[in-house]
Amino acid sequence: PREVLAPVTIQGLATAVPPYRAAGGEVLGLLTKLWPRLERRVSLFTEELAGTHRYLVRPLDEALVPLTPGEQAVRYAAEATPLAIAAAERALRDAGVESGDIGLIVVSSCTGFVLPGIDVQLINHLRLRRDIRRMPFMNFGCAGGAAALTWASDWVRTHPGQTALVVAVEVPSLTFRPSDTSADNLLSVLVFGDGAGAAVLRQGVTPGRIGIGRTAHHLVESSTEALGFERADDGFRVVVSRQLPRLLEAHLPALVEGFIGPTADLDVVALHPGGHAIVDSVTRCLQLHDGQVAATRHVLGTTGNTSSAAILFVLEELAAHLPAAAGRGLGAAFGPGVMVELIELLWAS
Repeated sequence: PREVLAPVTIQGLATAVPPYRAAGGEVLGLLTKLWPRLERRVSLFTEELAGTHRYLVRPLDEALVPLTPGEQAVRYAAEATPLAIAAAERALRDAGVESGDIGLIVVSSCTGFVLPGIDVQLINHLRLRRDIRRMPFMNFGCAGGAAALTWASDWVRTHPGQTALVVAVEVPSLTFRPSDTSADNLLSVLVFGDGAGAAVLRQGVTPGRIGIGRTAHHLVESSTEALGFERADDGFRVVVSRQLPRLLEAHLPALVEGFIGPTADLDVVALHPGGHAIVDSVTRCLQLHDGQVAATRHVLGTTGNTSSAAILFVLEELAAHLPAAAGRGLGAAFGPGVMVELIELLWAS
């Protein structure tokens, strides 16, 4: 028999985006000017990016100007911190809880580094408790938001009466390296956007709010070279293997079946919007229908892949358009390792 877990609710949920909005067509146009020799390759994405948008911390023409590693670090602290604060403040308001109620803060971010971390800035700005538990995540990559929800839900279950705050913030546009004309870098420019998401978790059930049931994580064997960053003299070099969709197709169906059962029984599947190839591959291998992944595709088109924050954008979209008064779903995100994070989603009227 499966373990009976104390219910955990995402009591508050919010996102924040920077001020500069860029259309997919604008991105393609600037990339063609930047890399004229790649015009034919870039043009292959014209249909895919038509009508899509994402948000950036710099105007698009500036976003394609390189920053030194030192400049990246300064801009990261300056841009990521207010985004994280904005998302956290909105999530706290949505949850209707006071800052003094928060006993744990989990912050996920992989597109920059600052010490003291953004978690400390959040504690000071939001006036959180001075004895708050801190859990900063850096190495989970795009799976960081889902991993943060998992760890926070585990903590809330073992600390009755306590509330946890999860924040994921990413500014991948700051790491762009125009000298790198690799397919990996091209793909990252086409799918990534900047943004932050936050969630407030508490024990119990709140009607109309998404709850977290069981969780699982799995490190795919022999996949460490498929996804991640490599340190270069001019910043972070993006690594995205063309084999990643095949890796997921080979391993994900059995993992999901063992974790939650037949996907046909699920009302929704909140996938990490890692790009059209990833979403299409996962949709195909799990035999999902369009309605189940509608929130994921919406987010992919409106804000792009905001790395660890993206799953929170999907959950926010899902929460606003729950397909039924009561239901069950799956959250799934993928990060370097390759790590698969799975979350059972539950809600009732």
